[in-house]
Amino acid sequence: MFASGIVELHRFKREAIRRSRYGAPPSHAIDDWRLSACRERDSPYFRRIVTRISGPVSIEVSFVMQRKVLVATVAAAPLLAMGFAASAETPVSNARTTPIATSTATGTAADDIRITADGSIKPTTAGAIVTIDSNHKVTNLGTLSTTGVNNGVGVLIIGGRTGALTNSATISLLEDYTASDSDSDGDLDGVFAQGANRFGVRLTNAGTFTGNIINEATGVISIEGNNSAGVLLEGPVVGNITNLGSISVTGDNAYGMRIAAPVTGKVTLGGQINVQGVNAVAQAIDANVSGALVLQGATSATGYRYTSRPSTTDALGKLDADDLQQGGPAVRIGGDVSGGLLLQGLNYSTKVNSDGTTTTTTISSSSSGTSSINVFGAAPALQIGSASQNVTLGAVGSGDNAYGLIAKGAISAAGVYNGVSATGVSIGAGGGRTTTLVGGLRNDGQITATSYEANATGVVLNSGATAASILNRGALTANAASFAGSGVTASARGLVIAAGASATSFGNSGSVSATRTGETGDAIAVLDQAGTLRTITNTGSIRATVAAPTFKADGTVASVTATGRTIALDLRANNLGVNFTQSGPADFTSTSTFPSTDTTTSATSATTTVAPSTIGDVLFGAGADTLNLWSGTLLGEMSFGAGQDRLSIDGGAIAVGKLYDTDGKLDLSIANGSLAIANSDTINVSSVNLGSKAKLLFSADPTAGTNTKLVVSGATTIASGAELGIRMANLVKQPTTFTVIQGSNISVGTIGNSLLAESPYLYVATSRTDANNVYIDVRRRTAAEIGFNRAESSAYDAVFSALGADSTLAATFLNQNSRDGFRDLYDQMLPDQGEGLFAALQTVNQQVSAATMFRPDPGDRYGPDSVWVQEINSLTRRDTDQTLGSDTQAFGFVGGYEAMGDAGGALGLTLAYVSIEEHDTVAKVGEQTTASFVQSGAYWRRSVGGWRFNAGGGLGYAFFQGDRRFIAPDSNGDGVADLVLKNSADWNGVTANAYAGMAYEQKFGRFFARPEGRFDYVWLREGKRAEKGGGDAFDLTVDKRTSSNLSGELGVVMGADFGKQVWWRPEVRVGYRQTLAGSVGDTVARFKGGNAFSLAAMDDKQGALTAGFALRAGTPMSYLALEGGVEAAKKQKRYNLRLSGRAMF
Repeated sequence: MFASGIVELHRFKREAIRRSRYGAPPSHAIDDWRLSACRERDSPYFRRIVTRISGPVSIEVSFVMQRKVLVATVAAAPLLAMGFAASAETPVSNARTTPIATSTATGTAADDIRITADGSIKPTTAGAIVTIDSNHKVTNLGTLSTTGVNNGVGVLIIGGRTGALTNSATISLLEDYTASDSDSDGDLDGVFAQGANRFGVRLTNAGTFTGNIINEATGVISIEGNNSAGVLLEGPVVGNITNLGSISVTGDNAYGMRIAAPVTGKVTLGGQINVQGVNAVAQAIDANVSGALVLQGATSATGYRYTSRPSTTDALGKLDADDLQQGGPAVRIGGDVSGGLLLQGLNYSTKVNSDGTTTTTTISSSSSGTSSINVFGAAPALQIGSASQNVTLGAVGSGDNAYGLIAKGAISAAGVYNGVSATGVSIGAGGGRTTTLVGGLRNDGQITATSYEANATGVVLNSGATAASILNRGALTANAASFAGSGVTASARGLVIAAGASATSFGNSGSVSATRTGETGDAIAVLDQAGTLRTITNTGSIRATVAAPTFKADGTVASVTATGRTIALDLRANNLGVNFTQSGPADFTSTSTFPSTDTTTSATSATTTVAPSTIGDVLFGAGADTLNLWSGTLLGEMSFGAGQDRLSIDGGAIAVGKLYDTDGKLDLSIANGSLAIANSDTINVSSVNLGSKAKLLFSADPTAGTNTKLVVSGATTIASGAELGIRMANLVKQPTTFTVIQGSNISVGTIGNSLLAESPYLYVATSRTDANNVYIDVRRRTAAEIGFNRAESSAYDAVFSALGADSTLAATFLNQNSRDGFRDLYDQMLPDQGEGLFAALQTVNQQVSAATMFRPDPGDRYGPDSVWVQEINSLTRRDTDQTLGSDTQAFGFVGGYEAMGDAGGALGLTLAYVSIEEHDTVAKVGEQTTASFVQSGAYWRRSVGGWRFNAGGGLGYAFFQGDRRFIAPDSNGDGVADLVLKNSADWNGVTANAYAGMAYEQKFGRFFARPEGRFDYVWLREGKRAEKGGGDAFDLTVDKRTSSNLSGELGVVMGADFGKQVWWRPEVRVGYRQTLAGSVGDTVARFKGGNAFSLAAMDDKQGALTAGFALRAGTPMSYLALEGGVEAAKKQKRYNLRLSGRAMF
């Protein structure tokens, strides 16, 4: 007993001395002393100890008193001990270079450690900066750092202890190394890091550590070094692992956060975790987690030096091998997670309203961030599974959250560089091990994979992976692109269930998209190679797209075609039978995954409800398959294998594509909807049932002599009101009967005509039936039925024959099912008839004639010679039902010189240049006929009293250029015209004109009236022209054409004279013009190898009312006039406005 008491006294002594050093009263030293353990209280040794503690005392003080004091002090010890347990820790509040451990925190005893904001520990040797090697905690508010030190640890936790680590500031183990451009090629060279074995936080496997490990939002862990980690947990943990701050690691084989031993507790990884290096992994959960795993921050991993693809091939070619190294996954889950994997993000709920709008409610959290996972390289962004153990992810929750993986944030995989594949989510790691997602997978966020010259896959379930249900309510996207001429065959795949994997249902209310840009390679939205899917539902969008590349690798423009296939659902490996149902959008409410302590915010928005769609082929296997299309659209092939299959269309849904069934056991039912069968094959089916609101469109290939024909082994029922139609792949040249349904048990009501009326407008289609067949008869529509005018009718046979030589051009006509659409294309096939141009030339010569008939002075003075110039500016607008209308503009100038005699006569010469531009009313952008005329002439004028006479004529030469366009409308909705053709032609011509006129002017004071009359003659001869550039079916050869016109006009002018030396004269004029002789020449043309056709010109021997005004002013030596007029006939209007001036000398 005495010996044990001595031991207790020694411990008591040490504790008292330690606390005295930190200012505590000596008597407090007995707070841990069990006084009852010592029975020798009256021994001399005991007295010496008490004296040491209490200080010198009077020798007269009785030991009895000392004992009373001791007893009183011991009685207070439990209360004092409580206070010290709450406040005891060793602070580091200044700069130091020596490490510290909890076991010797005070220098002689264990204690908690707090590095304050002013504190720092920066050793220069290897080892741990701070060590937790006792049952104590460490809090870092300051700086723990080394530079250039290998084998270093910021905080080392020895397993088997109870404690905690909270980092709220900086842990950095860096090196003084910067990569340089050693080969002077414009990019950096060398390794990412030179040092090794550096760890921000490391837990050793020396037993289970009990306590939380936290990197707060203000915590920053920065590591530079190979084989290093931001946080490495090698021993078991009972507690929560939390990262809300920043972790960055640069170096090969690096980890941002790695859990290599079991965790009993919750793992929450937010903030930012970024790694760069060969095989670098941002988050590696390689051991079991008995709790939830929540990712709610930004994570990225890459082995590249640059994660942005250079914009030029030159910069891309300069990258070295050390710039293009491969990293690991951004997130790797290699152990069981009992609470499932939650990628945190916004919550969504939707309500589909009856008014055609959808209301979306978005719920966000004040503290739970949104997860984003990014990988740059070939590794998956998110890898789940292990090659060394079976992995199971338990359900995140119940009900709406009963999935092993819920992804509500963003997952992005980018190959970046040529030949590097991209995978968003990979489930299963092979090695014969299984990976199970209890309940399956739910995606509410965005999963994207993008690659160049390699495959891109959004989500893949590898062999051994099981996800019973896959639900996509967000966006799942895969894009694989290649340059033209690269020779690479790659595929874009949205969801892949590989052979050996298992998933039984797939639901989509969001979007699944696969896009392949390249000459070869497929786009597959959903691929089931395992053959395990049994149920597929779609209320959103499933889309597969293949596009041809427009550029080569060197940046030059390319013109190539894409041969890849667009597949929405590839279920050919399935022999069990699949039920695919597409129905209208439905309400759903997302269960919150935010902690109950979070503050949430809701926001609502309304959008137009979008009908579901499937774009791409739907390929079934050998099972008994069902395709229920009950809403929206399906654009793609529908292929059924062996087995009793069913295609059901209802709810106004539309399906367009080829239809196949390998064994003839297909039940076809259309209650309320449309099916357009794109292949012209014989299809064996077991039954056909068309309701009163059904539409069934067949296809025909008249050139091959084939058409869609349903051969029905069972019953065929066509209700009254059901509609049939037919689509032609090429021209029907002779009236033809197509048998579209054949069977021995046919019941047909009254077939509607609306769909037949939507057949190509070029044709008239009608249906009829007999006991065993349903027929559609097709013939070409007549010119009268189309409503062609005389010119259009005369070219009908020639145009039809030309279309037969060009299937692409013919297809644009077959795509038109309306009169207006058909005539718009048809009129573009016709040549310009030149009527507007010749009418404009008449106006030009009339303006030249008018310029020569007036003397420059209103008085009777004659004398000096003069030069003059007049603008020519006119618009001729033709609108006729006999030929194509046109708008024609003319602009130019005519100038003259004349000599005037004293007897009132004048002789003069003229020179004119005029440009005329004609546009048919059906002309497209860029289509026009232009002519440039150079014309010279002579004229005579004489005045006798109030009488005035004039006459003249001229010759000219013309240069013509014609540009014709054919632009088909955008019938496929891709934003580009279906077909654009261009051609041009140049030709020449000659022209002549003559004119004569007389007038008498009677004055009434300053006012006057002048009746006048005139004759005008114009002649034009155009040469032959041959168009080039548009192809044999569009280019025309047009024969020579001669046009002439003789017209007479009577009119009266009224006006007034003002002034003498400086004078001005306003005038107004009305009249009537009549064509007396001549006509525009007929246009005779032919397509290559075709017969000539003639477009007769309009009979323009019609009268026209004329009206005009003039404002003339002058001096004895000058003259200026502004004149304008209009001529209005029934089918033609002419407008002119001109300015003229004269100088006399």
